[in-house]
Order: sequence, then C-alpha cells, then structure tokens
Amino acid sequence: MENRTARWLVGGGIVLLVAAAFGLLARGRADDGALDRVQANRMLRVGLDASFPPFESLDATGNVVGFDADLARAVAAKLGAEPIFVNVGFDGLYDTLLAGRVDVVISGLPYDPRRTRDVLYSTPYFDAGQLLVARADDTTIAGSQSLAGRTVAVEWGSQADMEARRLKQIAPGLTILSQPTAQDALKALVAGPRPGGRQADAAIADAVSVYQFVGKDGGQVRIVETLTDEPYVVACRIGSRRLVEAVNQALADLQEWGALETLRAKWF
Repeated sequence: MENRTARWLVGGGIVLLVAAAFGLLARGRADDGALDRVQANRMLRVGLDASFPPFESLDATGNVVGFDADLARAVAAKLGAEPIFVNVGFDGLYDTLLAGRVDVVISGLPYDPRRTRDVLYSTPYFDAGQLLVARADDTTIAGSQSLAGRTVAVEWGSQADMEARRLKQIAPGLTILSQPTAQDALKALVAGPRPGGRQADAAIADAVSVYQFVGKDGGQVRIVETLTDEPYVVACRIGSRRLVEAVNQALADLQEWGALETLRAKWF
C-alpha cells in the first residue's frame, strides 16, 4: 500500500501541475458565470453515461445510481445545489459539455491532456490504474521486483498484459498466464493449486476490477503496487474557472472527511 500511495501522489501531482498550468491560462479568459448560474438556480447539470457500473447505472425505477452519482450529489450539495443528471453516450459527453447542455461531466472520465485547450479538469478523485496484487496470505511478493520466476495472471490483450510483458524485462523467468477477463485472472490467483503448483502467484488488473473482486470475495487478495495511473476527474468548460475551483474545494473537503473512501467501500 505504501508503493501504491506514493505512485498515486506522484501521478495525481502531475495532473495537478498540468491542470494548474492550464488554469493559469484560463484566468486570462472572462469567467462564463457557470458557478453563479448553478448557485442561483440551485441546480448542477451533470453529464454522464449511465452504463458503467458501479460508477453510474440506472436502477429498476430509472434513477441514476453509483459512485459518481453519489459524488455528484455531494459536490452539488457543497455548491448549494441539486444534481440534474443528463444521460448521454460516453462518446458524446464532451460535445454535450461544450454545447452548454451540462455544467460538468462526472462519468468515470479519465484525464486527457489532449482536451485541455477546451476543458478544465478537476483534481483526481479516483485512480483506475493497473494494480499488481497477490494473495493476502502470501508475503513473499513485495513488489514487481519479486516476480522473477513467478507466474502472473492477466486478461489477454489488455493493458495488464502489456504491463506484464514490460515486467518480463526486469523479472527473469516471469511467466504470463493469460485469461479471458480481469476477473478470471484474479480468480486464477486465489484458486487452489493445479498439478505442479498454483495457477498464479500474482495478478495484474485495473483498480476497478480489483476493488470489485475484493468487494465480492472478501480479503483474499492484497494490493502490492500501483503500476500505472489513470486518474478520473470532473470536466468543466474552459471558461468555467470559478466552477472548477469550487468543485476542487468540494473534492478536497470530501477527501479530508473520508467521504471518497466511504463511497468506494459502498460501491465496491
């Protein structure tokens, strides 16, 4: 967990530095008054694609539920508003934001430096990067340097597969066990021994898959190291400088109060 925290702080710090740089550029623009409208109307229009559980989905009655839905409600409350969810396809989220149909996008949205000329990003609120995990009862794997001669389960053709192939260069004798899905890779890690040994000594999977697996199967695995960072952020229009500042303050308060960790525990 120490390695994971350190990498997240570094990765999040890079996003913060880039966001700050473009925030300074945005200061030269006239603020578009989005925050004033949100507070005057007491409504925060939130764009999302409600087909990505556990971050956002529709329940049996058609209501938007999930990690991001609860986060949007908490952020809106900090702004003195109620969230109004606008459900659009993921590929249309940026267009919907730039067209002014929503005030923010909160939808498991990865930070994209190519978009920073058109939008402002908040500080990260979740890291969906690739994680190296081991069985909870195996203390012999302390990091990627411990993988020499070990078998690592991954989803075939995924980013986890790419990370495992990269690690082969620094961990002699590392064997990659390809599986159909990330969940299958994690199951191979905790499965009983096969003839000649266990199916896998470690696994690599994205954080969403790992947290979901831990939520369903309890404490059978532990996070050893974060291998990549994929920060999820809130997006605002480039002119909504005061709104993104208010969102950042809300996220900082929620982090300080432990609310983000509570949401993760709830939805994973």
